[in-house]
Amino acid sequence: MAPQKDFDLALSTKWFTKNPPSFPLPSMKALGPCTSSYTWTYEQDFSDTTKILTCAVLFTDTKAITKVRITWKHSDPLGTVVAEQKHHPPPVSPSEEDLDKAHKLYGENIAAWAEETVGTTVGDGECWTLIQRALADLAATYREYGKEPPLLSQGRTHGHPILTLTAPSVGSNSGLLQLADVRRGDILELKSAHFQIITEEAPKRVPGQWGKWQKGAGEKNVRLSHHTAVVIGVEGDRVRVVEQNGCVHGGVGEEVYDFGDQGMKRGEVVVFRVVGEKMGGGALSAEWEDETR
Repeated sequence: MAPQKDFDLALSTKWFTKNPPSFPLPSMKALGPCTSSYTWTYEQDFSDTTKILTCAVLFTDTKAITKVRITWKHSDPLGTVVAEQKHHPPPVSPSEEDLDKAHKLYGENIAAWAEETVGTTVGDGECWTLIQRALADLAATYREYGKEPPLLSQGRTHGHPILTLTAPSVGSNSGLLQLADVRRGDILELKSAHFQIITEEAPKRVPGQWGKWQKGAGEKNVRLSHHTAVVIGVEGDRVRVVEQNGCVHGGVGEEVYDFGDQGMKRGEVVVFRVVGEKMGGGALSAEWEDETR
């Protein structure tokens, strides 16, 4: 990846003087999904106040980070402003061994946490809140016991992507879950997805044939614009998940999605493996360090 060039900071708009600051900037948002953090410091002397704003932006697709430090005098922001930028490249992609260790450390705890919430409502009842709250709670527990905490979700990125499926697809999607080693505790992020789910129903009498019964079946079509779910089991092309605001409106329930050619009709799914903070580049901090990470 080529080194990141400095961004247009649009200092003439004086966005840095607002509280909260208008950050990330449009030039940063143009690169894709991102999250941010900032801190303020003040230095008072007899004649004026020096203000220092430090901001950090994390690009969730690549995990690259840019930090910006802006210093100015309160009496004359545009005449005294000085801006600096630092660009931190994405962390090294984890190996298969790294991903296996991450699953052993976090996967089962994530799945168990999600299963315990079935039948309840977590936070505001949105799908993303379920995994956000799970990782936050588990991170606090891991820190309490001196263990490396899991990397928290950054937007709709939940660790390291291990598989992307689209439908309709040029080739077959069947068997790809096994090839990617999707496991219990991984996270699904779905976009514009349409699933056809065949459900079993109670046997019914065959009309006009005394004593004859036939096995019943029903069809359920599920459409999801943006949706997040926790994997709790994988059988062939079918994934059992715990989800919120999916099969249960505003609450947590279990569902099964078929990612094979007969189940997933349209859309995209990205499967994430939750990793530790260090492997994911560390927690986002708006501190101005002298060294790069």
